[in-house]
Amino acid sequence: MHQHHKAKSKRIYSHLVALLHCFFILSCAQITTPTGGKKDTTPPEIHTATPPNFSKNFHAKEITIKFNEWIQPLTNPKSQVIISPNIEPFPKIDIARNELTIKFKDTLQANTTYSIFFGDNIKDNNEGNVLPGYKFLFSTGNFIDSLTVKGKVQTMLDKIPDNTFVLLYKEKEDSAFTKKRPFYIAKVDNSGSFSLENIKEGSYRIYALSDKNGNYYYDLPTEAIAFTDSMTSINSNIDYINLELFLPEDSILRIFDYDKIVKGGILHLTFNKEISFTKDEITATTIENKEITPVAFQDKEPKKMTIYLPKLSKDTNILSLVIKHNGRLVDTLHIKTESKNFKQPVLFFTDTTFYKSLNILESNPLKLMTSFYGLEKPDTSKMILIDSNKVKIPFHVSPDEDLQTFAFSAKWMPGMRYQFTILDSALVDLVGNYNKLQKFSFLATSAKKAGNLLITYQLPQKNHAYIALLKDNSGKVLDKRILRDSQTVKINYGLQLAGTYSVEIIDDVNDNGIWNTGSFVYKTLPEKIYKELKPIMIKENWDAEETIKVDFSQTTVPVSSKLPENGPVNNNSKFPKTPISGNGLFGQ
Repeated sequence: MHQHHKAKSKRIYSHLVALLHCFFILSCAQITTPTGGKKDTTPPEIHTATPPNFSKNFHAKEITIKFNEWIQPLTNPKSQVIISPNIEPFPKIDIARNELTIKFKDTLQANTTYSIFFGDNIKDNNEGNVLPGYKFLFSTGNFIDSLTVKGKVQTMLDKIPDNTFVLLYKEKEDSAFTKKRPFYIAKVDNSGSFSLENIKEGSYRIYALSDKNGNYYYDLPTEAIAFTDSMTSINSNIDYINLELFLPEDSILRIFDYDKIVKGGILHLTFNKEISFTKDEITATTIENKEITPVAFQDKEPKKMTIYLPKLSKDTNILSLVIKHNGRLVDTLHIKTESKNFKQPVLFFTDTTFYKSLNILESNPLKLMTSFYGLEKPDTSKMILIDSNKVKIPFHVSPDEDLQTFAFSAKWMPGMRYQFTILDSALVDLVGNYNKLQKFSFLATSAKKAGNLLITYQLPQKNHAYIALLKDNSGKVLDKRILRDSQTVKINYGLQLAGTYSVEIIDDVNDNGIWNTGSFVYKTLPEKIYKELKPIMIKENWDAEETIKVDFSQTTVPVSSKLPENGPVNNNSKFPKTPISGNGLFGQ
């Protein structure tokens, strides 16, 4: 019994020793986060490169670059690494631990300098510290090409888009830019500057591209481009080339969107580009019912159009609508109409932001623009104008020739606030839709709070068309004019409220009354815009006379989202205000 107890005690002792030994091992193996110390901010460094950077007579199939620490793998080498000249097929680029390998799949060109640019994509594994602008160069000949092309990319867009590159092609044909990678490529920085280095002497076509899909050639309509109109001979360093980046417009007019179901006899269309009042004629005809005569109007928004379908005999119709542009078929739309008239009155005045801040001069009429088009005279018995004393004020209504705008004239008292009420069914459009009740509140301001504005434009050419835009300090277009037939044009803008204004002039090269961006197909650049840098100050009860010398050689101006509106803003504008086209009633 004693021996059995002794043996049992020995086994327990052995188990305790083993358990303590395990605890000791675990405590030694446990990894704890170090405390204190400075964060690593040092970028990775090149330890060795085989063959070395700037090698000549290069004939290797593989490049191995070792760093002093582990580096992060590349997520997409084809888009992260820029190789000039382009190598097809693209080399296999791998990163494992602290080693980067580049394996070439085919023979390289003879007597050529290659640049492999990693940008800011080499980062250490722990902190993500960047080795900035790393480039590996080598030559398959006995010297390194050393020519450089530098320059600037400017744009009328809001900014230089990300992933914008300058591309050099050996091919003379422009089609290469739309099908294959360039011979040389360099990234454009945020300021628009670029530098192509280690270029071989020769002739090249130069382009810029905001690359959306990472294939380094122009194949998407959303990609902005720039180009030179001829081959550029590079036999010495070029210090400055200026390229203008723009989003090309489609050469063919197409329908981008439309109402599949038409309610109230009104079809809304959206085109892929802006329509000109003077150069574009849009017609609409129906196939099934020749008695229906569609009438087309261009909307205030540049790419939009409204088509009225009068004489619908019933609420539900299936129609094929043929849309033509200057006699050429654009599309045949298959639509369904429901309710030839709306069952209830609808909101005719939809620019609620504008109507919330109405303020008119005592000498000017109140102008309201509907979203609907009508021929019938307004029913003034369903309109009420009262002042802040609740006194009814007599007024006169003048419909404008655009069939949308109404001018309400009265003897306004400066400082008086008025309320104008348009009751249900006071207005009716071409297909019988009636307006819904709306109320407008506005303040009449003394003419002494305004000043007369007279601007003399000194234009570059006499027999040439220009578009003059007068804007308020928020960038809203107040007046739009066509200037032509004279090199010096004087415009009296009349009374304008005291404040700060600006002027922009568009070089309307194709004389179509709108600003056009460039076209790659027709090799045209965007129409130039001159922005008068000096603000126009209008003081109370004071005449402002300005002389503006238009010079399109100044720095490119970004295109505002509010510039330009298609329709006329000022009644004295030379813009046509009739519908673009239609069959019968309003056809041109």
